[in-house]
Formats: sequence, structure tokens, C-alpha cells
Amino acid sequence: MQENDETGHTLSVDYTIDPKHSLGFYAKKETGGKEFTTYTPELNYLVKRWNLPEGQGNIFSSSGVGVARYHDDNKFAAWTGILADYETRRIFTSYETRFMYADDIETSVWQRARIGVAPYKGDYNDLHTWLMLQVDHHPAKDETIVVTPLIRFFYGTNLAEAGVSNNGDVMFNWVLQF
Repeated sequence: MQENDETGHTLSVDYTIDPKHSLGFYAKKETGGKEFTTYTPELNYLVKRWNLPEGQGNIFSSSGVGVARYHDDNKFAAWTGILADYETRRIFTSYETRFMYADDIETSVWQRARIGVAPYKGDYNDLHTWLMLQVDHHPAKDETIVVTPLIRFFYGTNLAEAGVSNNGDVMFNWVLQF
């Protein structure tokens, strides 16, 4: 997974061990406040999944412990987060919160909410399109509240999202599953 938004640039490479666990590597270059880079192994866990007749709900947790590099110094870093989502073939909602501790560089909690609608219902092998609105609250950043309308495309094992926030920052995310 690769993400770019007003908070920085993230790369996460994960290997799924079983349907509930994945391990990986997480790196993020933080921008929009103190600029530093975090490198950690990553553990992801599916806490709960609800398979419903017309939709699906999930709760995921993610955590990492490693280093934050700031002005050529390596500092202890740890983060943990939780994400909950619910979607049908027409609507999507999610909420995520994450705690970041990077020694004396940054200690913060941020949150993100998303809502989306699919303008059409595609079949299994079709291109799926979502129109979404994302709201971020990042108290440790220069812009504490950012609103980003975006469009999501999902086809096969590829997901791409693009949008422009209310402060003019371009957001682009790409996920490839294989």
C-alpha cells in the first residue's frame, strides 16, 4: 500500500499469515508539521468481521515499534491504531484513529472519517467506482482539520484513490494485492 496526503508519504508492505493476521514493514515520511521518518515492522489484526446479507463490517488493529529519524538522529517510535468500517455495494463508511509516539519529536492522536457512495453497482469483474469524502483531524500538524473529496477505483486486486483537499494538497493512494 502506498499513500500520499497532507500528512506525508506512507509505504506499507504486508504478508497475510492467515485470515486474521498480517505482518509487514511500515515507513512514513511525516510532513505538515515536524518532518521525520518512521520505520517499523507492522502487525495487523482483524478483530471482528460481520458478514451480513447486504454488507460487511470490520474492525482492524495495527501496531508498530521501531525508529523515527529526525535531523540525523534515530529515536524510539511506536504507533497503534484501530479502523472500523461498514460497506454495502452502494455505501461505505469508516472511522480510524491512531496514536503515534516518537520520543521527543511527536506524541499525537489523529483520526479520520470517510463516507462514500457508489454511483452504480458493478458485477464481480467490473471496475467499481466510489465518490467519497474524507475528514482528517491531525492536532500535531499545521493544518489540524482537512477535508478531502476523492474518487476511488477498484478493479480486481488494484485500488486507486485520488483527491484534492480543501487546502489544495493532492492525495493519491494505491493498493495492490497479490
